[in-house]
Amino acid sequence: TRDRGRDSKGVPKFEVVAVQRNENPKIWAQYYTFREQLASKIAASGGTEKYDAKTASMVRGQADAVEAERFIERGGLREDVNEFYLLHGTKPSAAKAICDSDFLITKAGSNAGTLYGPGLYFAEASTKSDEYATDDKDGIFANLFGILVCRVTCGAINYTDEVTPSTQSLVDSVLQKRTHHSILGDREKCRGTYREFIIFDNQQVYPEFVVLYRRID
Repeated sequence: TRDRGRDSKGVPKFEVVAVQRNENPKIWAQYYTFREQLASKIAASGGTEKYDAKTASMVRGQADAVEAERFIERGGLREDVNEFYLLHGTKPSAAKAICDSDFLITKAGSNAGTLYGPGLYFAEASTKSDEYATDDKDGIFANLFGILVCRVTCGAINYTDEVTPSTQSLVDSVLQKRTHHSILGDREKCRGTYREFIIFDNQQVYPEFVVLYRRID
């Protein structure tokens, strides 16, 4: 986790070069099965607290974001399991590998830090995701950066707005006690930056789109 603020100097503008949709039946089947099974478990337990991701809430009803709102609506996201479209910054070659073979939990946190544990980190803002994106130095994606637009099933969310949270307690709530399925670190509230969503099971995420872009200084 890095706390580059919203008003930080040097934050570049972005120029989108290409957007590609990922259609991987194997990864989708794994994700869909997990989501539906979790929905049944949550319903049987009386439901869970519902959250809203800004990828949806900030375009809802906005005159200049009609297409974005339609995109969210077409996604048919399940509110009962806190399913959101979230962003994950990486390099283009790594984005292709993820779309082909899924996220690797063993590499989780290697680029994002581990303030909330060694999980997969997702953001609501492209500016936040860009902090973790890198460019390919050669090949067909040379000098381009990548962001994955992912479906993420967060389930029961363990929310924290602490500046220095108890990482082990948060991770244990998901992996040991199993009272929650994800973590929401509210750095926007405690540091004035951005919120981050963290999961620890790659079955909870489906990389649906790849955005290739360049930074314009």
